[in-house]
Amino acid sequence: MNTYAQKNILNQLRSQAASHKNDTAGVEPLRQLSLQLQTTRPDSALMYAQRGLELARKLSFKKGEADCMNRLGVVLWKNGKYDQALSFLLNSLKIREEINDRLGILKSLSDIGIVYSDQMDNVKALSYHFKAKAVAEELHETTRLGIILANIGNCYIKLNKVDSALNYEMQAYAIKQNLKDTATMPNTLSILGDINYKMGHTALALDYYRVSVNFATKINDKNSLADSYNSIAQLYKQTGVADSSIYYATLALNAARAALYPEGIFHASNLLTSAYHGKNDHLELQYLKISIAAKDSMFNAEKIKQIQTLSFNEAARQEEIAEEKHREEEVRIVNLQLVGIAVFIPTFFLIILLLSKSRTHRKVIEFMSVLALLLAFEFLTLFIHPFVQRISNHLPVLELVILVCLASVLVPFHHKLTHFMHERLVHGRKPHQSPIAAPEPLPEKKESKSPAAKRKPAQG
Repeated sequence: MNTYAQKNILNQLRSQAASHKNDTAGVEPLRQLSLQLQTTRPDSALMYAQRGLELARKLSFKKGEADCMNRLGVVLWKNGKYDQALSFLLNSLKIREEINDRLGILKSLSDIGIVYSDQMDNVKALSYHFKAKAVAEELHETTRLGIILANIGNCYIKLNKVDSALNYEMQAYAIKQNLKDTATMPNTLSILGDINYKMGHTALALDYYRVSVNFATKINDKNSLADSYNSIAQLYKQTGVADSSIYYATLALNAARAALYPEGIFHASNLLTSAYHGKNDHLELQYLKISIAAKDSMFNAEKIKQIQTLSFNEAARQEEIAEEKHREEEVRIVNLQLVGIAVFIPTFFLIILLLSKSRTHRKVIEFMSVLALLLAFEFLTLFIHPFVQRISNHLPVLELVILVCLASVLVPFHHKLTHFMHERLVHGRKPHQSPIAAPEPLPEKKESKSPAAKRKPAQG
């Protein structure tokens, strides 16, 4: 981006932020100002992100709060303050999960993975990157998917799994080429250089590094420049070209210092310390001091302990979320079963009613009616039991008293319903009526006596 265009964008964003300094619309311009300045003026980037966070909290704007916390995390990460960065990113993820901001969750997961990768915990980094990958695919976020695939490739090359690294990095490269994504291309090209260097393709690796430098120079990405220059310096060191190694390590150190990028400073000063070892004691000591200071700013014991604590707390939080989801799933299954039973019992009664109108044997109807009543009353007991437990506070004596009181009402009612079902459905009539009608009995009796009347004259 040229200087004039960037100044124009910065002025527009400052104007928008000033116009909305007391409403939620002012949070995003502040976040964007931080994003625009993170590579050239990290301190200003941090300030604008902090102002955005304060405004969002003042207005109870949760999404804006999470976005600015994530922005702070990224700026702090780029400045090597990994413990603070991880704290902001994890808190941002928590808020985004609470408000179900899926795109925000994707961003947080990806950035947390990068922090863990820079801390050399690439196994944990991969777990976050793969979660981010799943969300990106779900949301069809192709641009972000390309970034995540590149980060996965970077983790695999650090774990010395070259084939996996090449697979994911080439997927990322294809996506970025297709989208003409120049903003993140330098990083992908630099990682492809690292992969080819590991594979023994030195010339191809050098080509990738140089193309990465060209892209990074065009967009003024000092961090990527430092990474690529460091990789070139390392390559020349391994191939025995000491002067070129020193030249590119110096370029890397200058770029990293301009970006306040401790990791880049650490690697460049390490290379220069090694290059001047036994040749120039003064320069060796100078670069050694720089290397130690950079390492201490990233990896001192207090920061490592803080990161471990944050990681432990986040693991515990994720475990609680998983357990809550498991409990919710169990409750959902129980509720579905209760609904199924509630639908089945009236349906069963309806079937019995229909069968009572048919020629089905009365013993079958009698058995089914008793079974239906048992199901209904047991379901009622099952349904009210949780409420009884809640009222009794799980005290056995109080629970027993409540259940006995309920039984004193339900048992007589059950007997009455059983009697009613037996008379109405099994017999089909009221109790005083004969179940079988016998019309015209007298003619049958008369017919039975007629032969005896005929035999009397014969006997006389």
